[in-house]
Amino acid sequence: METGLNTLGAAEIARRIRAREITAEAVMEDCVARIAAREPEIRAFVQFDADRALAAAREADRNAPAGPLHGVPFAIKDIIDTADFATGWGSPIYAGHLPPRDASCVELFRRAGAVPVGKTVTTEFAYFQPGVTANPHNLDHTPGGSSSGSAASVADGMVPLAFGSQTAASLIRPAAYCGVLGYKASHGTFDLQGVMGLAPSLDTLGLLARAVEDLILARAVLCGSPAERKSDFDDTPPRIALMRGPHWQDGTIEMRDVCQRALDRFAAHGADVGELTHPDIFNGLTDDHATVMAFEAARARIFEYSRHGDRLSPQFRDLVEAGLAVSRDDYLSALADRSRAVRLLEALFLDVDVILAPAAPGEAPGGLDATGDPLFSRAWTLLQVPCLSIPAGAGPNGLPLSVQAVGRFGDDDRLLAAADWMHRQLADF
Repeated sequence: METGLNTLGAAEIARRIRAREITAEAVMEDCVARIAAREPEIRAFVQFDADRALAAAREADRNAPAGPLHGVPFAIKDIIDTADFATGWGSPIYAGHLPPRDASCVELFRRAGAVPVGKTVTTEFAYFQPGVTANPHNLDHTPGGSSSGSAASVADGMVPLAFGSQTAASLIRPAAYCGVLGYKASHGTFDLQGVMGLAPSLDTLGLLARAVEDLILARAVLCGSPAERKSDFDDTPPRIALMRGPHWQDGTIEMRDVCQRALDRFAAHGADVGELTHPDIFNGLTDDHATVMAFEAARARIFEYSRHGDRLSPQFRDLVEAGLAVSRDDYLSALADRSRAVRLLEALFLDVDVILAPAAPGEAPGGLDATGDPLFSRAWTLLQVPCLSIPAGAGPNGLPLSVQAVGRFGDDDRLLAAADWMHRQLADF
C-alpha cells in the first residue's frame, strides 16, 4: 500500500484534523487518488463520486469539528440506505433505487462529522451470489462476502473505515480474506433502521477497519458512549482459550497452525491461555443456523421471490424455497438449541475473557465466482455474540490469514479492549 494520508486510521485522522495538522480535504484527496489508481482492478465500489466526496471534505474543513469522526472518510455497504446514493442491495431489482433517507448508522456517522465516500459492492441481498470485487492482495482471488467491497476498500487503503453486516459470515470472512479487522457486534447493539433485512434474529451491523481504536471510536458514535477502552489489558493480559470447535478438521492445515501459533504468541506475552472443549450441542449449531437463516430469509424476501423470481440468482431462489419448506416446529427447535447453547456458553465466559477460534477455513480461495465457506462463523452468528477477525500473518500463497476473537454477549467493550491487545501481539506475526 502506498504511503499517504489514506493509510492513516480513522482515529488518527480525526486527531490530526482537530489539531489542525492536516485537513479533511487533504485526506480525501489521498483517498480519491488511491481509489482512482486501484478501483479499475479491485472494483470495490458500486457508486463513487470524487467531486462530491472532495466537496464534502472541504465543507468539513470550513466548519467547526462536528464530533469525534470529523473529516474521516467512510464507505457504506450497498444494503444500507443513503439519501445521496442509490441503494441496490446487490440486485438488479433495485438498481438505481434512491431511498428518501439515510439509515440510522449513516446519519449518526454524519452527525459525528464523518464524510461518506460511496457505496461498496455487496453480494445479492447479502447472501452468496458474488459481486465483481477482487481481493486487493491477489486479483484472482475472492475478497469474501457479503461485505466484499467494504473489506477490499479498507484493505487497499481507499478508506480507513467502512460499514458491513453479517447474517452468516459476511463480516468476519471478508475481513479475514482481505487481512483487516472485522467487527460483528452483539446482535441488537446497533440500530438497523435503513439496513436491508435478511434474517432478523441473525442480522447484525458491523465495521471494517485497520486499527482496533477505530472500531472503538465508531462503536462509541453508534452507541452514544465515550470513545475509550473500558478495560485495559496491558498490565494484566486477557484470559484466552482456544476452542477448536466441531469443524476444526474442515479447515486447512495453515488455519489450524495459525490458531495454535497465535495462542502460543499470546502466552509468550503473558496471557493466561488454555483450551476449551466445545459443548456437545455445538455440533448441531451450523445446521441450526442454516435452518433459522433460510426460514427467516424466505419470509423477509418473499416479495422479490414472488414478483421478481426471474431476476434472482439460482442460489437465492434455492434459499427462499428451502426456507419455505422449513416447518415452524423445525425453526423453533433450532431456536431452542440456540437457547441451550447460549446458557452453556455464558458459563464458559466465567473463566475466560476471549474465545479464540478460526476466522475462515484458510486463505481466500481462487476465483471470483464464490465468496468462500461461511462454516466458521455460522454458529457464532446464531449465538448472537460479538466477534472480531484479527489478521495473523499470511499463508503459503501470500494471502492473509486471520484468527477470530469471540466475546461474551453484550460485553463488546471488553472484547474490543482484549482484541486491541491481541492485535498488537500479532503485528509482526
